[in-house]
Amino acid sequence: MRECISVHVGQAGVQIGNACWELYCLEHGIQPDGQMPSGKTSGGGDDSYNTFFSETGAGKHVPRAVFVDLEPTVIDEVRSGTYRQLFHPEQLITGKEDAANNYAPEKACHEQLTVSEITNSCFEPANQFVKCDPRHGKYMACCLLYRGDVVPKDVNAAIANIKTKRSIQFVDWCPTGFKVGRRRRVLNQSDFINVRNKVCYLTTVYCLFFVTLFPKGRRTF
Repeated sequence: MRECISVHVGQAGVQIGNACWELYCLEHGIQPDGQMPSGKTSGGGDDSYNTFFSETGAGKHVPRAVFVDLEPTVIDEVRSGTYRQLFHPEQLITGKEDAANNYAPEKACHEQLTVSEITNSCFEPANQFVKCDPRHGKYMACCLLYRGDVVPKDVNAAIANIKTKRSIQFVDWCPTGFKVGRRRRVLNQSDFINVRNKVCYLTTVYCLFFVTLFPKGRRTF
C-alpha cells in the first residue's frame, strides 16, 4: 500500500490541513488522541487509513503530515486544539518571524516639516500641477492657505525667506505679493490625513497664459 505524506505550508495550508485531518479522523473512526476504537482493528476490514496514518507500537495512529510556517501563531492553534495529541511534535515546524511584510527590522522614524519647509516646497516645480516652469515668469498673485499648528511669526519668516530667492519674482505693479490665510479647524470626518501643519498654494503666473494660449508669446516678449 502506498504511503502519502502531506505537507501543509503557511497560514492557509496549516488551517486547511488541520480541518482535513479532523475529517480524516471522523471518516476512519480515529479518536482525537490517535487511538482507534476496540471494535475496529488494523488487521481486518478497511485498512486504507494506513495510507495517511502511521501506526505506532502503542496502537496510536499518527498522521503522515508536516506543518510548516514562519511564525508559530497558527500552528500553536494545532498544538493547543482538540487534536493536539494526534500529531507528532516534531512534525509541527515553526520559525520566529513571519513574512507579513518585507521591511527591514528598524525603528520607525517620522519627521515633522517646519512652516518654512512646507512653504518652500510649494514653489518647487515638481510639486505644482502645471506643464511649464513658473520660474521663467513673474507672479501676479499668490495665496498661501495654512492649516494646523501655524503661527503668524513662522509664516512671516517663511515668506521673507521666499522673497530673497531670485527664482521667484513678482510683477512691479502688484506690491502686495502674498495673501495668507490661517484656519486651525479641521473636519472630524475629513479624508485628508491629520498632520501637524499643512499649506495649500494658489498662484497666478503670466508665463502660464503665454505658454498655453500663445505658444510664440514667450519668444516674442
